[in-house]
Amino acid sequence: MKNVIITGAGAGIGRETAKLFAAKGSRVIVADINLPAAKETVEEILTAGGQAVAYRLDVSSEDEWESFGAWMFAHFGAPHVLINNAGVMDLGGFVEMSAAQWQREIDIDLMSVIYGSRVFAQQMIDDGIRGQIVNLSSTAAYFPSKLEPAYGVAKSAVLMASQSLRVELRSKGIGVTAICPGAIRTNLLANGERAGLTAEQQAAWRESAGGMQRYAYTSPQKVARAIERAVRWDSAIVPVAPEAWLLYGLFRLSPSLTREILARASFDRIESVIPMAGKALARLTGK
Repeated sequence: MKNVIITGAGAGIGRETAKLFAAKGSRVIVADINLPAAKETVEEILTAGGQAVAYRLDVSSEDEWESFGAWMFAHFGAPHVLINNAGVMDLGGFVEMSAAQWQREIDIDLMSVIYGSRVFAQQMIDDGIRGQIVNLSSTAAYFPSKLEPAYGVAKSAVLMASQSLRVELRSKGIGVTAICPGAIRTNLLANGERAGLTAEQQAAWRESAGGMQRYAYTSPQKVARAIERAVRWDSAIVPVAPEAWLLYGLFRLSPSLTREILARASFDRIESVIPMAGKALARLTGK
């Protein structure tokens, strides 16, 4: 039986990916900072006849990754698949966001990938496992935006780190994949922060902008299927949603045109269309 570790598997993409791998016969280690949520994922898997274990992990802590690695090896041995899925998405301009907010993005979105990949790549190498490491990057990795620069910087670093690790581990028979999902029906925005707002404004932003994310075209299940295929095929870079493919192609074709288009985006414009878009989508979907 293969061991599959998935971080941030208490909800969204992580949960659906955990359920899919369990359904295909793997033992899934559901790692999440929210242990009750991780246990809910495990309960769904067990009810469906799969095998899973919950583990509380703060992915931003190197010490916790080291402890997790020791626990994992003692109980189940080295993993065959590591999926670094946990992440946050905070919004705000480059200067507007504080140094602490930048550090939070880097610690959770980038350093977690580095910590986890180092610990478990070494275990795979030591055990001679021809495994796979999958890192969740983002469409934000290949287009510049004044709305989410910290997130984009972290995710572009994840994309490059994945490619660097792929080159390094090729001789060991270990594949590395970067997944770039696009807009997905999850609570990523609702759980994030926006710089420069009061607590009251923050709550209103999460309810409006975060609520809009539930109307995204692409589901977490589709991303889970893309991840599972990437593990089987050892894919290098995998855009998932239609806009992820579109922006990936546009940026490769003309980075300058991509920057020109995206420079027109602003929070004021987004906030002006959210109410109208929400009402229209609610009528169309019946939600």
